[in-house]
Amino acid sequence: MFFAFGRMAILLLICLTVVYVCLYFYWRSGVKMRLEEDWVHAGRPGNREDWVDERIAPHAARVRRWLIGLVYVLPIVGLSVVVYVTN
Repeated sequence: MFFAFGRMAILLLICLTVVYVCLYFYWRSGVKMRLEEDWVHAGRPGNREDWVDERIAPHAARVRRWLIGLVYVLPIVGLSVVVYVTN
């Protein structure tokens, strides 16, 4: 029984990691697109990629924490509650 639970936990963590990476890149691409539009409309001089990366960096840590909570913690806690209640 322990091996079945271990296999399920590993499969769950792999799936949640794929979801986490997809959501993070989706968020980053949306923010990057908006910042690039702002850069073009404002007519800023310099390198666009550097400017965009400087603006994204402060928010990336906060978004990573939120995504870890939503993608890893919430489903695992929910699954644990369901298993506890049904047993």
